[in-house]
Amino acid sequence: MFYRLLTLNWRIFISNLNRFQLLLTIGYILFLGIMLVNLLGTAIVVVLLDSDPWMEMQLPWLTPNIYSFILLIFANAFWVMHFSFTNMRLMNIEENRKLLGFGFPLHRLTRYLMLIGFCHPVNIIYNFSWLVFLLIQVEYIYQVPVAMVAVMLNYTLIYSIKHRFIQVVEKRFMIVVVGFFFLVFGLFQLVSLATSNATQIFAEFLPRVETINAVLSWLPGGMLIQTVTESYGWLYAGVFFVFGVMLTGLLVVDHFNNTKKGLLNPGLKKAEEESSTLWPVLKRVMGRNAGKYYFYVMKHPYNRLQVLTLTIIPIVYVPLLLNVDYEVAQTILIPTILAGIPVALLAMGMANMYGYENRELLLHLQLPVSLEKQLKERFLGVIILPLLVFYVITAVEIWLIPEIGSPLHIFIANTFFFLMFMLLFVWSSYFQYQRATYSSFSYKHPIIPQKVTFAISFLIFSMGYLVFVPLNDLEWYRLTIMSTVIVVMAVYLWQHMYVLVSLFKNRVQMRLWNEL
Repeated sequence: MFYRLLTLNWRIFISNLNRFQLLLTIGYILFLGIMLVNLLGTAIVVVLLDSDPWMEMQLPWLTPNIYSFILLIFANAFWVMHFSFTNMRLMNIEENRKLLGFGFPLHRLTRYLMLIGFCHPVNIIYNFSWLVFLLIQVEYIYQVPVAMVAVMLNYTLIYSIKHRFIQVVEKRFMIVVVGFFFLVFGLFQLVSLATSNATQIFAEFLPRVETINAVLSWLPGGMLIQTVTESYGWLYAGVFFVFGVMLTGLLVVDHFNNTKKGLLNPGLKKAEEESSTLWPVLKRVMGRNAGKYYFYVMKHPYNRLQVLTLTIIPIVYVPLLLNVDYEVAQTILIPTILAGIPVALLAMGMANMYGYENRELLLHLQLPVSLEKQLKERFLGVIILPLLVFYVITAVEIWLIPEIGSPLHIFIANTFFFLMFMLLFVWSSYFQYQRATYSSFSYKHPIIPQKVTFAISFLIFSMGYLVFVPLNDLEWYRLTIMSTVIVVMAVYLWQHMYVLVSLFKNRVQMRLWNEL
């Protein structure tokens, strides 16, 4: 039965695979290979840092306590990376749910989907890297099973925490955002205090490194390291092993219940069922068509997570890159990150303009309002907020960070950046349509097709390099080309809005009827 389920999902994957997706798949496999090599290589280098006589000559300050400190810092940083990149999306749960209608046993389907979900390639790479990192430090044979159980327990615990975090953000979004801002503000205060008194802090750090190591050893990464660096005997090893297996089993049962709930409840809490004061405001500001659509966009749980992510990136990375001595960080990376924020906001509403409320959209076709007017209002309404954010970020960028480029260059480059991605999202809305889902427990991106998200990630940095890399005397050539493209595309889009109607009728309308 499990073989049949794998075969069914493989056929679903192959049936949707075209040449573009095949290239993306090959690129993803290469990315996974590079990721595995980098993680394993870094882990091995850190572990073997104090065992090479040449390293002892080059680093005379590398005492056993300092080495333990480096090892613990790496382990805890690696745990944070593992938590951040643990992937909870692999299977198309909407398609697999149809098997219940054909008599596929619920418990067996849940068990199979849970097993396949645990086996996401990124998750396997991180768990395998943990095993290699720990097992090369083993001193006694009884530490091996304890380390393996600890890795399993760590992974299931991360999976459970991430699933509950998504649910908390959906229900208590504003509380999470406010708490996050307080946390970031506190961290920046600590970092600024440390950098302003770096010499004094470093002088006080060395005598207290043992105390710091004791604290770090009880963080998640440090606890994993203790399974292979401490001597605790066969009796305690048996106790740890049994206790770890029991906790892992309880977490697996918890995940089993969540998976079963996701299969039985595909998304009972829809945005239109929520009472909110947001709808009157949007209707007054954007009009009925654009306002109602934007209401669905802003109330979708996944978009709330995206907004939270977009607040993290500039607050954390831009100050760090400003303190880096490399010119490429200020001339390319910072402008690309800031230009990508309004692009990400635009993707929420425009990358799948007809996937949020397909039934209501079909009802709107019966209204005594022309389809062209409805689609035009929706199109123009979607770009209002990202465009406003775009101009605010551009103004702040020119005002507060003048060293990254001239005002004219930043304005034209950001506008070109925004317009090119707007064209990509228009193509995605009509040619890569998918119905948005409202279930937090989903194995795929709930709004945008995965190949579109991959293309967005790839194009953001490639476009950033093309438009922001310094060209010195040839800069005016690039500015002229970008300005010409901006004017031509803006005029064309404004004068050919009827194209939206023909694309909607030819590419989207029939799919909306089929999904009723």
